[in-house]
Amino acid sequence: MLRINHINKSFKGQPVLRDITFHMAEGESILLLGANGAGKSTLLKIVLQMLKQDRGSMTWKGIRPHIGYVPQAPSMIGNLTVLQFASYVLSLHGRKKQVQTVLQDAGLESKRKVLAEKLSTGQMKRLLFQLAVAVKPKLLIMDEPTAGMDLEAKRKFRKQLSAVRSDGVSVLLTTHILSEAGELAERLLYLEDGVIKIDRPIEEIKMDKKSISFRTDPKNKSLLLSVGYIQQEGLYRKLTEDADFELKLLIQNNIRFSQLEIKGDTLEQYVEGLEGEEAGI
Repeated sequence: MLRINHINKSFKGQPVLRDITFHMAEGESILLLGANGAGKSTLLKIVLQMLKQDRGSMTWKGIRPHIGYVPQAPSMIGNLTVLQFASYVLSLHGRKKQVQTVLQDAGLESKRKVLAEKLSTGQMKRLLFQLAVAVKPKLLIMDEPTAGMDLEAKRKFRKQLSAVRSDGVSVLLTTHILSEAGELAERLLYLEDGVIKIDRPIEEIKMDKKSISFRTDPKNKSLLLSVGYIQQEGLYRKLTEDADFELKLLIQNNIRFSQLEIKGDTLEQYVEGLEGEEAGI
């Protein structure tokens, strides 16, 4: 659906994006991550055409489609009520008649006369999401989409996002809530100093290493710590690329264990590893 070809961007001679190249398929959801200053916001603004790249190009399949945007926070609310704010945004896209549906889907019909600036972070996120999908986009860009939402709102949001994607909408998002990111996206783009360092499927990442955890007699503590295990609330844990080998070592050392659990690496652990490498840890 979209090809980013050798995008470069500098500010005052300082490179921010360097040779950014990737392809985004129809209906695909991509998680964009990186440390502060890695270039994430700049790349999103270029895709949104809020910024012009210095070199490189964006190529769309067919005519450039509508793009829905869920910002981290709205740039301008003023003294508008929720109804006035929603009506204004929709009027920019010729969809003002949909305002009642948007408020209903956001669960904010009872807040229509409340000043938009008085909404909680979670309420504003729900409203911004519904405003973004109301324009019938083919690409949805979201910045911290679930920030401030309670558990029920997040559950409903994931369901709504799944429905949007089933219609072929592509998603490009960034978030600091990595425990949820794996449910919202299927591919990771990790930026480091303006360069794409990682471009991989998230499911593949989760299979890189496995977490092994168990309980055992306290007398085994010294040995386990010496071979890389950490102790948390009575459980011994370790990330490994070969869980079978770890189990064989435990058995060879006559370590009896209970509550054994082996599961795939998490996205959080993977990204923490990347950030550690970047910081030189």
